[in-house]
Amino acid sequence: MKYIGATLAAILVMLSGLNVYAAHPNSIGAAESSTASDLIVVKKPETNNSATTKTTYGITGTGKNGVSVAYYKYDGSGYSAILNSDGAASQTKIGAAGVFYKQMSLSEGHNKFAVRAEYKGLSQVIYLDINLLKREVLDNVNSFTYDVQSIFTGWI
Repeated sequence: MKYIGATLAAILVMLSGLNVYAAHPNSIGAAESSTASDLIVVKKPETNNSATTKTTYGITGTGKNGVSVAYYKYDGSGYSAILNSDGAASQTKIGAAGVFYKQMSLSEGHNKFAVRAEYKGLSQVIYLDINLLKREVLDNVNSFTYDVQSIFTGWI
């Protein structure tokens, strides 16, 4: 009898892990509200609006052990789940280290993402806008900065 109880408990534990991954929807609205605010903290990018010249960008953060994190990209009307190469929705389950990471491919201009965390029926959504700049824009900014510095060099 103890063996049956232990077996059932083990099966329940395994299925509960699958349930966490199945809970994230395939798409979310552009203004989905959160029911929690402390499940995850996005560390990179440091702000919700960011710019880079690199075509790939790593979204990193911290969170509670056991929290499931799913990644979405804006499709013009809402956010659709980002899919792995096997066609499954890209998700991470935060472990004991308390960190999550996802490498994103960027296209030129604004790239809007949503990071959605879920834990025990609570959810948190963080919206991000990562702007991929043309290399020429960065060169122009650097050139302008150098020109301004050279003007003031003789005054100081």
